[in-house]
Amino acid sequence: MFSKFSLSLAAALVLVSAAGVARAETNPPCSIDEVIAVESGNPDSVDFAGRAIPMRSTNDDISASESGNPDSVDNRTRAIPAHSPTNDEINAAEVNNPESSDYKDRQPGNVDVMCPA
Repeated sequence: MFSKFSLSLAAALVLVSAAGVARAETNPPCSIDEVIAVESGNPDSVDFAGRAIPMRSTNDDISASESGNPDSVDNRTRAIPAHSPTNDEINAAEVNNPESSDYKDRQPGNVDVMCPA
């Protein structure tokens, strides 16, 4: 019985390897344009040294992209608005906010319901 198993295993191995060889031979060779397209951007490519290097950003470009960014090093020189919110404005924003410190003191019935549009 062991010999039948060995024979079937060997036959399966031959069929799988033959299918792999047949499938490998069906791939046509790549054209030079296809090779160049695949190699573009590859740092291990032979032609990588001849690639087009993008222009570096100027300081003005960087400053323009960082305007309004709180993590920017220039954020300390930003224009601070003269209007400081009043307590009424802050409290109006905190109505029915579960994170608000006075949420437990809210009046029942003062619930703002937002209906879907």
